[in-house]
Amino acid sequence: MIIAITDRKISAASDFLEQIEAVAGSSPDMIILREKDVSESEYRYLAIECMRICSYYNVKFCVNSFIKIAASIGSERVQVSLDSLRANGSILKNFKEVWVSVHSAEEAVEAEGLGASYLIYGNVFETSCKPGAKGRGTGDLKEVCGAVGIPVFAVGGIDLDTADKAMSAGCAGVCVRSLPMRSKNPSAMMGELRKKVKR
Repeated sequence: MIIAITDRKISAASDFLEQIEAVAGSSPDMIILREKDVSESEYRYLAIECMRICSYYNVKFCVNSFIKIAASIGSERVQVSLDSLRANGSILKNFKEVWVSVHSAEEAVEAEGLGASYLIYGNVFETSCKPGAKGRGTGDLKEVCGAVGIPVFAVGGIDLDTADKAMSAGCAGVCVRSLPMRSKNPSAMMGELRKKVKR
């Protein structure tokens, strides 16, 4: 599986939603709307529009962090931190899928025990999203994948050169941010990435 993560600050198109539509048209398996620095009202607007676009292209949509907004707009999926899962477990049970970000095998085991549906582990490789943060590597990713019984997705520095390395560690798929958001031709990019992931 390939998950596209949004970042309007690096969007190839000046119109962020235009880039989202191009990315959705490239057929990723899911798009996560990760725009943490906007107001709740701004995020709600973007979430509604992104969910509409994803529905049109038959791509899964996931809200990042804004649990109440996810519930209010009828999103089936939400991505949260482990801290948020600990604090909002009773609310999160109402979602079809709960994606949780983890950074170690211990956190992965805890998240699974608290009801996580899927895990996102990173950062696996060095990434511009977290400058200065050394990649944890595929060895740690493999450990996390082996510690739990739910699917684990790799994030952080995933590109056409590293996607197959992440997949070889046993993860269920990859999360990409820069590739889809910076691409002026997401369909071509996604085609190349899917070859790497399948391999």
